[in-house]
Amino acid sequence: MYKLAGKPELKVTGTSTLHDWEMTSVQAQGKAEFIVDGTTLKNVKSGTVTMKTESIKSGTAKMDDLAYESLKTKKYTDIVFTLTSFRNLDSKRAQAVGNLTIAGTTKPVTFNVETSSKAGNMHMTGEANIKFTDFNIKPPTALLGTVKTGNDLKLIFKVNFQPLTTYSKN
Repeated sequence: MYKLAGKPELKVTGTSTLHDWEMTSVQAQGKAEFIVDGTTLKNVKSGTVTMKTESIKSGTAKMDDLAYESLKTKKYTDIVFTLTSFRNLDSKRAQAVGNLTIAGTTKPVTFNVETSSKAGNMHMTGEANIKFTDFNIKPPTALLGTVKTGNDLKLIFKVNFQPLTTYSKN
């Protein structure tokens, strides 16, 4: 078993009628069960990553407030990804399919993933395209509707998993 370690980077990018934007979180918890042969990731049997919804930040308080309102963060405090299947495409690339829950709606999402390992840790980067409306979220607007957010989003992640260490008391 492995646990999410270090500072994961979880990012969402999108567009608006004013400018492209991104929001990032470096706070998440997760665990995964990897099947490893030497330094090669053979499969992922299970995995979950949970992020506090209000940990995602744009750098602008007003934009954060609009995002949190759209994401219904008072009612839905977490965004959760639960792996349902993992398929290696080659020694470094894979597809991770799972259920993503945002604002109380769960939908299947496929991430294109690149994997590597170093010193027993698993490093993964990946991305997936989703839409606000896939999750029953109306794209946010600002300035009395004159600034509109595009419906298309890109989810990007960079994470490290380290083996869980167990200590026994004798």
